Amino acid sequence: MAHKKSEAQIKFNMSRVHNSNTTLERILCDELKRQGLTTFKRNDKLVFGKPDFTFPARKIAVFCDGDFWHGYNWKQAQNDIKSNRDFWIQKIERNIQRDREVTEKLQQQGWIVIRFWGHEIKKDLEYCISAILDKIRTLTIQQQYRTIDLCAGIGGIRRGFELTGRFVNVLSSEIDTYACKTYQHLFGDDPKNDLTNDAFKQQVENTQYEILLAGFPCQTFSRVGLQEGFEDKEKGKIFFHISNIIERTRPMAFFLENVDRLVSHDKGKTFQTIINILVNDLGYHIIGVTKNEAGILCYNPKDFIRNSRDFGIPQNRPRTYIIGFDTERFAPEKLAELPDKIPQAREEEIYHDLNDLLEHHVPAKYYMASGYLETLIRHRERQKKKGYGFGYRIVNEVGINRPIANTLLATGGSGKERNLIYDPQEGIAGQIIKGKQTPLNDRGIRIMTPTEWGKLQGFINYAFIDDTGKDKFSFPDGLPDAQKYKQFGNSVTIPVIEEMAHFMLNCLDYLTGEQY
Repeated sequence: MAHKKSEAQIKFNMSRVHNSNTTLERILCDELKRQGLTTFKRNDKLVFGKPDFTFPARKIAVFCDGDFWHGYNWKQAQNDIKSNRDFWIQKIERNIQRDREVTEKLQQQGWIVIRFWGHEIKKDLEYCISAILDKIRTLTIQQQYRTIDLCAGIGGIRRGFELTGRFVNVLSSEIDTYACKTYQHLFGDDPKNDLTNDAFKQQVENTQYEILLAGFPCQTFSRVGLQEGFEDKEKGKIFFHISNIIERTRPMAFFLENVDRLVSHDKGKTFQTIINILVNDLGYHIIGVTKNEAGILCYNPKDFIRNSRDFGIPQNRPRTYIIGFDTERFAPEKLAELPDKIPQAREEEIYHDLNDLLEHHVPAKYYMASGYLETLIRHRERQKKKGYGFGYRIVNEVGINRPIANTLLATGGSGKERNLIYDPQEGIAGQIIKGKQTPLNDRGIRIMTPTEWGKLQGFINYAFIDDTGKDKFSFPDGLPDAQKYKQFGNSVTIPVIEEMAHFMLNCLDYLTGEQY
């Protein structure tokens, strides 16, 4: 007759079984990492049944079930129990029932549940990894990819992607009241959502989409914003909210845009933080980033900067662009074969130089008051010392072979003053205009019009031309010029975005093995 084990001995045996399961988890964990899968969570208490591994955004739960503890081949196995049979049979059958309940509950919640026996993990690890990869890398192939448009402004990034004919937007987020009005006027849907709000993040989680787009606030990283970066508690933190949305929803790919100074801010530490989060924390393959043998991220910051002037638009507008693809969905060997640089130029020239888009016979209100122009001349050095730019510029002065505009700025005045136009008109000099304190200047100097800014960003005379050749772009009725300048200055150059969108499509077509 078998010796009856004490309660202490039973507890010891049970603990050894749990340790065995921990060993199984460790074996699977190490192999997942070796395969480049690092985005899983272990023993997530927030998920029913506390699975051994979860891929939350994909809703995949993996359990490592020890053969004895969870009743492998139970009809035979229970006959092999020689001592404390009543205790062990009752205990294990409860576990079997519990496993069924957990699986059913998770499946009802929309989870894909994968269970492996201990002997499978130990003897056929390749099969186990393959089963996980089959679920993770099952791609939904479709001719159109769904996008969400965060920090949307007036929809420049969205429109650039739409121009390819392969992207359709399903959700937007913008908090500026005037920008929201223009966005709704152009696209027909209201983007008024705060991406920092958890209710909106829940909405994103409940929205089926593949591509995340975001031109997150740039003033804190720009020359104009004095480069406050992440120290700006309101604007600097937006990136972390975007990264949280990426983590929670795991898009197939993302496109991020910011000012050029982002890559050098705080001696490169800000950009290093962003890239580290995207690659190491979130597990995305970033175009232009590699890892060396020591696991250190390697990149050239300049590879992320592209200038609008190289994309058919006569505007000196360097910007940072970050493109990432999901390492869960796509195999490492395919990701490694993607181009190592984002597009550097565009073949099609939209305007050869600034003269191609300037308006003629503009209203007198756009000409500068003589007193203000003289103030700008004296003020130039003072502006430079304050860090707000380098003063006024006449961008089409006589003698400039191929004039281009300086960067359009959302800050209004400084953006206009760095893009003054020489455009003498008879009858302008000396006019008295309401709102100007002195007569109009006699040098023929004016600011650009909102229409000219719209052309320099690709909104007017390009992105909204319909099949009949009619330009459908317009602002809502009654929108003041100040808001038009702000909205264009705060936006993106659409032809650049369109080129980036085509690049992403080529990458996605290769990764999915589909051609359209």
